[in-house]
Amino acid sequence: MLMAIRAAHLWTVAAVILLLILQYRLWFDDSGVIANKALERQIQSLQASNEEHAEQNHALMNDVKDLRSGDALLEETAREQLGLVKEGETFVLFAEPES
Repeated sequence: MLMAIRAAHLWTVAAVILLLILQYRLWFDDSGVIANKALERQIQSLQASNEEHAEQNHALMNDVKDLRSGDALLEETAREQLGLVKEGETFVLFAEPES
């Protein structure tokens, strides 16, 4: 009788230990729930970054097409970024007075 109780107690302890090990692996292991959630957040962040870069690439490709097809964008870019002026135009610079 005493041996049967000890054996049952031993099996119960073994089952609890096995359950704890499985729970640890389920939640905290590299392939567990917490790691999976972190990876999902990282994937969402990377997808958002990819979408942003795709939009930038699309805008740059449109600029390249415009530059290849005509001079309007080239002239606009030269005027805005380099301050170039056409022949016959007068350049006027408005300066704010110092305080």
